[in-house]
Amino acid sequence: MHVEEPDRHSEASDQRQFDQAVDRGGKVVLEILGGVGILAALMMSMVALMQSGQSSDAVATAQPAVAQAAAAPATVASTAPAKAVDLQIIPVSKWASDHKKHDAFTQTNFAAKVGQTVTLRIDNKDEGEHSITSPVIGVNVVIKPGVHNYTFVVNKAGRFQWYCMVPCDSDAKGWAMQNPGYMSGYITAS
Repeated sequence: MHVEEPDRHSEASDQRQFDQAVDRGGKVVLEILGGVGILAALMMSMVALMQSGQSSDAVATAQPAVAQAAAAPATVASTAPAKAVDLQIIPVSKWASDHKKHDAFTQTNFAAKVGQTVTLRIDNKDEGEHSITSPVIGVNVVIKPGVHNYTFVVNKAGRFQWYCMVPCDSDAKGWAMQNPGYMSGYITAS
Protein backbone atom coordinates (compact mmCIF):
# COMPACT_ATOMS: atom_id res chain seq x y z
CA MET A 1 0.00 0.00 0.00
CA HIS A 2 1.35 3.41 -1.07
CA VAL A 3 0.28 6.64 0.68
CA GLU A 4 0.79 9.84 -1.29
CA GLU A 5 2.28 12.78 0.50
CA PRO A 6 0.29 16.01 0.07
CA ASP A 7 2.01 18.71 -1.98
CA ARG A 8 3.02 21.23 0.68
CA HIS A 9 3.79 23.93 -1.92
CA SER A 10 0.33 23.63 -3.47
CA GLU A 11 -1.36 23.78 -0.06
CA ALA A 12 0.63 26.90 0.88
CA SER A 13 -0.29 28.56 -2.42
CA ASP A 14 -3.97 27.68 -1.97
CA GLN A 15 -3.90 29.01 1.60
CA ARG A 16 -2.21 32.24 0.45
CA GLN A 17 -4.87 32.76 -2.27
CA PHE A 18 -7.64 32.08 0.25
CA ASP A 19 -6.10 34.54 2.76
CA GLN A 20 -5.81 37.24 0.07
CA ALA A 21 -9.44 36.75 -0.97
CA VAL A 22 -10.56 37.03 2.66
CA ASP A 23 -8.46 40.21 3.12
CA ARG A 24 -9.99 41.83 0.00
CA GLY A 25 -13.52 40.81 0.98
CA GLY A 26 -12.98 41.95 4.56
CA LYS A 27 -11.86 45.40 3.41
CA VAL A 28 -14.96 45.76 1.25
CA VAL A 29 -17.18 44.73 4.15
CA LEU A 30 -15.43 47.21 6.46
CA GLU A 31 -15.84 50.00 3.88
CA ILE A 32 -19.54 49.21 3.54
CA LEU A 33 -20.00 49.11 7.33
CA GLY A 34 -18.15 52.43 7.62
CA GLY A 35 -20.46 54.00 5.03
CA VAL A 36 -23.53 52.64 6.82
CA GLY A 37 -22.19 54.04 10.11
CA ILE A 38 -21.68 57.49 8.59
CA LEU A 39 -25.16 57.42 7.07
CA ALA A 40 -26.65 56.37 10.43
CA ALA A 41 -24.80 59.20 12.19
CA LEU A 42 -26.09 61.72 9.63
CA MET A 43 -29.65 60.46 10.05
CA MET A 44 -29.41 60.64 13.85
CA SER A 45 -28.02 64.18 13.55
CA MET A 46 -30.94 65.18 11.32
CA VAL A 47 -33.47 63.74 13.80
CA ALA A 48 -31.76 65.47 16.72
CA LEU A 49 -31.60 68.72 14.77
CA MET A 50 -35.28 68.54 13.90
CA GLN A 51 -36.23 67.78 17.51
CA SER A 52 -34.00 70.52 18.91
CA GLY A 53 -35.30 72.98 16.32
CA GLN A 54 -38.68 72.99 18.06
CA SER A 55 -37.21 74.77 21.08
CA SER A 56 -34.01 76.26 19.70
CA ASP A 57 -32.77 79.80 19.29
CA ALA A 58 -33.31 79.74 15.52
CA VAL A 59 -36.08 78.95 13.09
CA ALA A 60 -35.24 77.47 9.70
CA THR A 61 -37.32 76.35 6.78
CA ALA A 62 -36.66 73.38 4.58
CA GLN A 63 -39.31 74.51 2.12
CA PRO A 64 -39.40 77.49 -0.21
CA ALA A 65 -40.32 80.65 1.71
CA VAL A 66 -43.72 81.03 0.00
CA ALA A 67 -44.87 77.63 1.26
CA GLN A 68 -43.69 78.45 4.78
CA ALA A 69 -45.88 81.53 5.08
CA ALA A 70 -49.02 79.45 4.73
CA ALA A 71 -47.79 76.47 6.77
CA ALA A 72 -46.23 78.06 9.86
CA PRO A 73 -47.27 80.77 12.28
CA ALA A 74 -45.58 84.11 11.77
CA THR A 75 -42.47 84.85 13.79
CA VAL A 76 -41.75 88.25 15.21
CA ALA A 77 -38.97 89.91 13.25
CA SER A 78 -37.73 93.45 12.88
CA THR A 79 -39.95 95.84 10.95
CA ALA A 80 -37.64 96.23 7.96
CA PRO A 81 -37.46 93.09 5.82
CA ALA A 82 -33.96 91.97 4.93
CA LYS A 83 -32.86 92.02 1.31
CA ALA A 84 -32.65 88.55 -0.26
CA VAL A 85 -29.17 87.16 -0.75
CA ASP A 86 -28.67 85.66 -4.23
CA LEU A 87 -26.32 82.70 -4.58
CA GLN A 88 -25.74 79.51 -6.51
CA ILE A 89 -24.57 75.97 -5.84
CA ILE A 90 -22.34 74.83 -8.67
CA PRO A 91 -21.10 71.23 -8.82
CA VAL A 92 -17.39 70.55 -9.35
CA SER A 93 -16.63 74.24 -9.87
CA LYS A 94 -14.00 75.52 -7.45
CA TRP A 95 -10.32 74.58 -7.32
CA ALA A 96 -8.86 73.75 -3.92
CA SER A 97 -5.49 73.16 -2.29
CA ASP A 98 -5.80 69.42 -3.02
CA HIS A 99 -5.60 70.28 -6.76
CA LYS A 100 -9.16 69.12 -7.43
CA LYS A 101 -12.38 70.93 -8.31
CA HIS A 102 -15.12 70.70 -5.69
CA ASP A 103 -18.83 71.47 -5.31
CA ALA A 104 -19.27 75.01 -3.99
CA PHE A 105 -21.72 77.71 -2.98
CA THR A 106 -20.93 81.05 -4.64
CA GLN A 107 -21.35 82.68 -1.21
CA THR A 108 -20.68 80.88 2.07
CA ASN A 109 -20.78 83.62 4.72
CA PHE A 110 -24.09 85.20 5.69
CA ALA A 111 -24.79 88.19 7.93
CA ALA A 112 -27.97 88.29 9.98
CA LYS A 113 -29.65 90.58 12.46
CA VAL A 114 -30.79 88.75 15.58
CA GLY A 115 -34.51 88.02 15.26
CA GLN A 116 -34.70 89.16 11.62
CA THR A 117 -35.61 86.78 8.79
CA VAL A 118 -32.76 86.01 6.40
CA THR A 119 -33.93 85.18 2.87
CA LEU A 120 -31.66 83.26 0.54
CA ARG A 121 -32.53 83.01 -3.15
CA ILE A 122 -30.56 79.90 -4.16
CA ASP A 123 -30.05 78.56 -7.67
CA ASN A 124 -28.98 74.95 -7.08
CA LYS A 125 -27.43 73.95 -10.40
CA ASP A 126 -26.68 70.46 -9.10
CA GLU A 127 -29.04 67.54 -9.76
CA GLY A 128 -29.28 66.64 -6.07
CA GLU A 129 -30.26 68.32 -2.83
CA HIS A 130 -27.83 70.16 -0.55
CA SER A 131 -28.27 71.87 2.81
CA ILE A 132 -27.22 74.74 5.03
CA THR A 133 -27.08 73.07 8.43
CA SER A 134 -25.93 74.61 11.72
CA PRO A 135 -27.04 72.42 14.64
CA VAL A 136 -25.82 74.94 17.23
CA ILE A 137 -28.52 77.43 16.19
CA GLY A 138 -31.07 74.95 14.83
CA VAL A 139 -30.73 75.91 11.16
CA ASN A 140 -31.38 73.13 8.65
CA VAL A 141 -32.33 74.44 5.21
CA VAL A 142 -32.68 71.63 2.66
CA ILE A 143 -32.05 73.03 -0.82
CA LYS A 144 -33.80 71.47 -3.80
CA PRO A 145 -32.44 71.63 -7.38
CA GLY A 146 -33.50 74.78 -9.26
CA VAL A 147 -34.17 78.32 -8.05
CA HIS A 148 -36.02 78.69 -4.74
CA ASN A 149 -36.23 81.11 -1.80
CA TYR A 150 -35.41 79.86 1.70
CA THR A 151 -35.57 81.64 5.04
CA PHE A 152 -34.20 81.29 8.53
CA VAL A 153 -34.07 83.37 11.71
CA VAL A 154 -31.22 83.41 14.22
CA ASN A 155 -32.27 84.43 17.73
CA LYS A 156 -28.87 84.89 19.35
CA ALA A 157 -25.73 86.80 18.45
CA GLY A 158 -22.53 85.07 17.40
CA ARG A 159 -20.63 83.44 14.58
CA PHE A 160 -21.90 79.96 13.77
CA GLN A 161 -20.44 77.45 11.33
CA TRP A 162 -22.76 75.72 8.88
CA TYR A 163 -22.11 72.85 6.46
CA CYS A 164 -23.88 70.83 3.81
CA MET A 165 -25.20 67.76 5.61
CA VAL A 166 -26.33 65.99 2.43
CA PRO A 167 -23.42 63.78 1.30
CA CYS A 168 -21.79 65.47 -1.67
CA ASP A 169 -18.34 65.88 -3.18
CA SER A 170 -18.10 62.07 -3.00
CA ASP A 171 -15.09 61.81 -5.33
CA ALA A 172 -13.10 63.71 -2.69
CA LYS A 173 -14.66 61.97 0.34
CA GLY A 174 -16.67 65.06 1.35
CA TRP A 175 -13.71 67.47 1.35
CA ALA A 176 -15.91 70.42 0.33
CA MET A 177 -18.34 69.77 3.21
CA GLN A 178 -15.50 70.08 5.72
CA ASN A 179 -13.83 73.21 4.37
CA PRO A 180 -15.38 76.69 4.67
CA GLY A 181 -15.69 78.47 1.35
CA TYR A 182 -16.97 75.43 -0.52
CA MET A 183 -19.95 73.53 0.97
CA SER A 184 -19.62 75.12 4.39
CA GLY A 185 -19.22 78.59 5.84
CA TYR A 186 -20.45 80.90 8.61
CA ILE A 187 -23.61 82.69 9.73
CA THR A 188 -22.77 85.81 11.73
CA ALA A 189 -25.67 87.29 13.72
CA SER A 190 -25.47 90.68 15.43
